[in-house]
Amino acid sequence: MRGPENTSEPGPWRLVHVVRHRLPNRRLRLIVVGVLALLVLAFVIVWTTPLFEVKRIEVTGTSVLDPAEVAALGRDSVGHSVLGADLDAIANAVAALAPVKSVDVTRSWPNAVSVAVTEREPYMAVPHGEETFLMVDSEGVVFDETEKAPGTIWRVELKEPGPDDLATIETLLVLQALPSDLADEVEHVESPSPAGVTLYLEDGRTLRWGDGSESEQKAEVADRLLAGGYEHVDVSAPDAPTVS
Repeated sequence: MRGPENTSEPGPWRLVHVVRHRLPNRRLRLIVVGVLALLVLAFVIVWTTPLFEVKRIEVTGTSVLDPAEVAALGRDSVGHSVLGADLDAIANAVAALAPVKSVDVTRSWPNAVSVAVTEREPYMAVPHGEETFLMVDSEGVVFDETEKAPGTIWRVELKEPGPDDLATIETLLVLQALPSDLADEVEHVESPSPAGVTLYLEDGRTLRWGDGSESEQKAEVADRLLAGGYEHVDVSAPDAPTVS
Protein backbone atom coordinates (compact mmCIF):
# COMPACT_ATOMS: atom_id res chain seq x y z
CA MET A 1 0.00 0.00 0.00
CA ARG A 2 1.30 3.46 -0.90
CA GLY A 3 1.78 5.73 2.07
CA PRO A 4 0.52 9.34 2.28
CA GLU A 5 2.17 11.91 0.03
CA ASN A 6 4.76 14.18 1.58
CA THR A 7 3.11 17.58 2.21
CA SER A 8 6.14 19.25 3.74
CA GLU A 9 7.68 20.48 0.47
CA PRO A 10 7.74 24.26 -0.29
CA GLY A 11 4.72 25.66 -2.15
CA PRO A 12 6.00 25.80 -5.77
CA TRP A 13 7.75 22.42 -5.57
CA ARG A 14 4.70 20.91 -3.89
CA LEU A 15 2.72 21.96 -6.99
CA VAL A 16 5.26 20.24 -9.25
CA HIS A 17 5.00 17.09 -7.10
CA VAL A 18 1.21 17.03 -7.30
CA VAL A 19 1.17 17.56 -11.07
CA ARG A 20 3.78 14.82 -11.57
CA HIS A 21 1.66 12.25 -9.72
CA ARG A 22 -1.84 13.26 -10.72
CA LEU A 23 -1.66 13.73 -14.51
CA PRO A 24 -2.38 10.37 -16.26
CA ASN A 25 -0.43 10.92 -19.50
CA ARG A 26 3.32 10.55 -18.92
CA ARG A 27 4.36 12.84 -21.79
CA LEU A 28 1.87 15.53 -20.80
CA ARG A 29 3.01 15.12 -17.23
CA LEU A 30 6.61 15.77 -18.18
CA ILE A 31 5.68 18.86 -20.21
CA VAL A 32 3.61 20.38 -17.43
CA VAL A 33 6.23 19.60 -14.82
CA GLY A 34 8.89 21.17 -17.04
CA VAL A 35 6.84 24.35 -17.53
CA LEU A 36 6.14 24.63 -13.81
CA ALA A 37 9.81 24.07 -13.02
CA LEU A 38 10.75 26.88 -15.41
CA LEU A 39 8.20 29.19 -13.77
CA VAL A 40 9.56 28.38 -10.34
CA LEU A 41 13.10 28.98 -11.56
CA ALA A 42 12.09 32.31 -13.11
CA PHE A 43 10.42 33.35 -9.86
CA VAL A 44 13.54 32.47 -7.85
CA ILE A 45 15.77 34.36 -10.30
CA VAL A 46 13.61 37.50 -10.19
CA TRP A 47 13.39 37.36 -6.40
CA THR A 48 17.06 36.74 -5.66
CA THR A 49 19.19 38.00 -8.56
CA PRO A 50 20.77 41.49 -8.21
CA LEU A 51 19.73 42.18 -11.80
CA PHE A 52 16.15 42.54 -10.55
CA GLU A 53 16.88 44.56 -7.43
CA VAL A 54 15.34 48.05 -7.28
CA LYS A 55 18.12 50.50 -8.05
CA ARG A 56 16.11 53.70 -8.46
CA ILE A 57 12.71 55.32 -8.00
CA GLU A 58 11.63 57.11 -11.20
CA VAL A 59 9.37 60.12 -10.59
CA THR A 60 7.37 61.97 -13.25
CA GLY A 61 4.71 64.69 -13.28
CA THR A 62 6.04 67.00 -10.57
CA SER A 63 6.45 70.77 -10.74
CA VAL A 64 5.51 71.93 -7.25
CA LEU A 65 7.10 68.93 -5.55
CA ASP A 66 10.80 68.11 -5.62
CA PRO A 67 11.18 64.73 -7.42
CA ALA A 68 13.85 63.77 -4.88
CA GLU A 69 11.34 64.27 -2.05
CA VAL A 70 8.90 61.93 -3.76
CA ALA A 71 11.57 59.35 -4.59
CA ALA A 72 12.68 59.30 -0.95
CA LEU A 73 9.28 57.86 0.02
CA GLY A 74 10.17 54.69 -1.89
CA ARG A 75 13.70 54.31 -0.55
CA ASP A 76 12.78 51.23 1.52
CA SER A 77 12.35 49.30 -1.75
CA VAL A 78 15.82 50.12 -3.05
CA GLY A 79 18.14 47.12 -2.86
CA HIS A 80 15.28 44.64 -2.69
CA SER A 81 13.56 42.61 -5.40
CA VAL A 82 11.42 44.67 -7.75
CA LEU A 83 8.85 41.89 -7.44
CA GLY A 84 8.58 42.48 -3.70
CA ALA A 85 8.29 46.27 -3.82
CA ASP A 86 5.30 47.44 -1.78
CA LEU A 87 3.63 49.60 -4.40
CA ASP A 88 0.58 50.37 -2.24
CA ALA A 89 2.73 51.67 0.62
CA ILE A 90 4.63 53.97 -1.74
CA ALA A 91 1.40 55.20 -3.35
CA ASN A 92 -0.18 55.94 0.03
CA ALA A 93 2.88 57.88 1.20
CA VAL A 94 3.01 59.97 -1.97
CA ALA A 95 -0.75 60.57 -1.98
CA ALA A 96 -0.47 62.09 1.51
CA LEU A 97 1.58 65.00 0.11
CA ALA A 98 -0.66 68.08 -0.24
CA PRO A 99 0.20 68.90 -3.89
CA VAL A 100 -0.68 65.37 -5.06
CA LYS A 101 -4.11 64.92 -6.64
CA SER A 102 -3.46 61.32 -7.73
CA VAL A 103 -0.54 58.93 -8.11
CA ASP A 104 0.15 55.72 -10.03
CA VAL A 105 2.99 53.47 -8.81
CA THR A 106 4.18 50.59 -10.99
CA ARG A 107 7.16 48.29 -11.43
CA SER A 108 9.54 49.43 -14.17
CA TRP A 109 11.39 46.30 -15.18
CA PRO A 110 13.99 45.16 -14.57
CA ASN A 111 15.20 47.30 -11.68
CA ALA A 112 13.09 50.38 -10.94
CA VAL A 113 9.82 51.58 -9.48
CA SER A 114 7.90 54.22 -11.44
CA VAL A 115 5.91 56.92 -9.60
CA ALA A 116 3.65 58.96 -11.90
CA VAL A 117 2.25 61.98 -10.05
CA THR A 118 -0.65 64.21 -11.05
CA GLU A 119 -0.41 67.45 -9.09
CA ARG A 120 -3.24 69.74 -8.06
CA GLU A 121 -3.95 72.72 -10.30
CA PRO A 122 -4.25 76.18 -8.68
CA TYR A 123 -7.77 77.59 -8.83
CA MET A 124 -7.58 80.39 -6.27
CA ALA A 125 -4.73 82.52 -4.94
CA VAL A 126 -5.32 83.57 -1.34
CA PRO A 127 -3.14 86.41 0.06
CA HIS A 128 -1.12 85.17 3.02
CA GLY A 129 0.73 87.77 5.01
CA GLU A 130 2.11 90.68 3.02
CA GLU A 131 4.19 88.99 0.35
CA THR A 132 2.91 85.47 -0.42
CA PHE A 133 -0.13 83.67 -1.75
CA LEU A 134 -1.60 80.29 -0.85
CA MET A 135 -2.45 78.15 -3.86
CA VAL A 136 -5.86 76.51 -3.48
CA ASP A 137 -7.28 73.98 -5.93
CA SER A 138 -10.89 73.57 -7.09
CA GLU A 139 -11.60 71.27 -4.12
CA GLY A 140 -10.44 73.84 -1.59
CA VAL A 141 -7.14 72.12 -0.78
CA VAL A 142 -4.22 74.41 0.07
CA PHE A 143 -1.17 72.81 -1.53
CA ASP A 144 1.51 75.46 -2.12
CA GLU A 145 2.72 78.93 -1.18
CA THR A 146 4.26 81.30 -3.73
CA GLU A 147 5.46 84.89 -3.90
CA LYS A 148 3.53 85.61 -7.09
CA ALA A 149 0.00 84.59 -8.03
CA PRO A 150 -0.69 83.44 -11.59
CA GLY A 151 -2.82 85.98 -13.40
CA THR A 152 -5.12 83.29 -14.80
CA ILE A 153 -6.66 82.20 -11.48
CA TRP A 154 -9.06 83.80 -9.01
CA ARG A 155 -7.64 86.07 -6.36
CA VAL A 156 -9.71 85.51 -3.22
CA GLU A 157 -9.41 86.80 0.33
CA LEU A 158 -10.27 84.08 2.85
CA LYS A 159 -9.51 83.88 6.55
CA GLU A 160 -8.80 80.15 6.78
CA PRO A 161 -8.90 78.50 3.35
CA GLY A 162 -9.35 74.75 3.30
CA PRO A 163 -11.66 71.97 2.09
CA ASP A 164 -13.61 71.98 5.38
CA ASP A 165 -13.89 75.76 5.69
CA LEU A 166 -17.45 76.87 4.95
CA ALA A 167 -16.39 80.21 3.46
CA THR A 168 -14.07 78.35 1.09
CA ILE A 169 -16.80 75.89 0.12
CA GLU A 170 -19.35 78.63 -0.63
CA THR A 171 -16.79 80.71 -2.54
CA LEU A 172 -16.00 77.76 -4.80
CA LEU A 173 -19.71 77.20 -5.44
CA VAL A 174 -20.13 80.87 -6.40
CA LEU A 175 -17.10 81.03 -8.69
CA GLN A 176 -17.90 77.79 -10.45
CA ALA A 177 -21.45 78.97 -11.16
CA LEU A 178 -20.61 82.45 -12.50
CA PRO A 179 -21.56 83.13 -16.14
CA SER A 180 -18.41 83.57 -18.23
CA ASP A 181 -19.17 87.18 -19.19
CA LEU A 182 -19.54 88.18 -15.53
CA ALA A 183 -16.50 86.11 -14.49
CA ASP A 184 -14.38 88.04 -16.97
CA GLU A 185 -15.19 91.29 -15.16
CA VAL A 186 -14.14 90.11 -11.67
CA GLU A 187 -10.91 91.66 -10.38
CA HIS A 188 -10.87 89.92 -6.98
CA VAL A 189 -13.16 88.30 -4.42
CA GLU A 190 -13.59 88.75 -0.68
CA SER A 191 -15.28 86.09 1.44
CA PRO A 192 -15.34 87.15 5.11
CA SER A 193 -18.05 84.57 5.84
CA PRO A 194 -19.89 81.72 4.05
CA ALA A 195 -22.80 84.04 3.24
CA GLY A 196 -20.69 87.10 2.49
CA VAL A 197 -19.02 86.32 -0.83
CA THR A 198 -18.48 89.65 -2.63
CA LEU A 199 -17.16 90.18 -6.14
CA TYR A 200 -15.10 93.27 -6.90
CA LEU A 201 -15.33 94.14 -10.58
CA GLU A 202 -12.60 95.67 -12.71
CA ASP A 203 -14.52 98.92 -13.19
CA GLY A 204 -14.68 99.49 -9.41
CA ARG A 205 -18.23 98.26 -8.84
CA THR A 206 -19.11 95.62 -6.22
CA LEU A 207 -21.48 92.70 -6.38
CA ARG A 208 -22.42 91.01 -3.11
CA TRP A 209 -23.40 87.47 -4.01
CA GLY A 210 -23.92 85.94 -0.59
CA ASP A 211 -23.56 82.15 -0.49
CA GLY A 212 -23.54 79.62 -3.32
CA SER A 213 -27.29 79.01 -3.43
CA GLU A 214 -29.67 80.20 -6.18
CA SER A 215 -26.76 81.20 -8.39
CA GLU A 216 -28.71 81.07 -11.63
CA GLN A 217 -31.35 83.47 -10.34
CA LYS A 218 -28.69 85.71 -8.78
CA ALA A 219 -26.83 85.90 -12.09
CA GLU A 220 -29.97 87.00 -13.94
CA VAL A 221 -30.77 89.69 -11.36
CA ALA A 222 -27.16 90.90 -11.20
CA ASP A 223 -26.93 91.19 -14.98
CA ARG A 224 -30.04 93.37 -15.09
CA LEU A 225 -28.98 95.63 -12.22
CA LEU A 226 -25.38 96.04 -13.38
CA ALA A 227 -26.68 96.99 -16.81
CA GLY A 228 -28.66 99.74 -15.06
CA GLY A 229 -25.40 101.40 -14.02
CA TYR A 230 -25.58 100.80 -10.26
CA GLU A 231 -22.25 100.93 -8.38
CA HIS A 232 -23.08 98.52 -5.59
CA VAL A 233 -25.41 95.58 -6.12
CA ASP A 234 -26.49 93.02 -3.54
CA VAL A 235 -28.17 89.88 -4.85
CA SER A 236 -27.63 87.71 -1.76
CA ALA A 237 -31.44 87.60 -1.57
CA PRO A 238 -32.30 87.54 -5.27
CA ASP A 239 -36.01 88.07 -4.66
CA ALA A 240 -35.25 91.32 -2.83
CA PRO A 241 -31.98 92.76 -4.21
CA THR A 242 -30.60 96.09 -3.09
CA VAL A 243 -28.58 98.70 -4.96
CA SER A 244 -26.81 101.99 -4.36
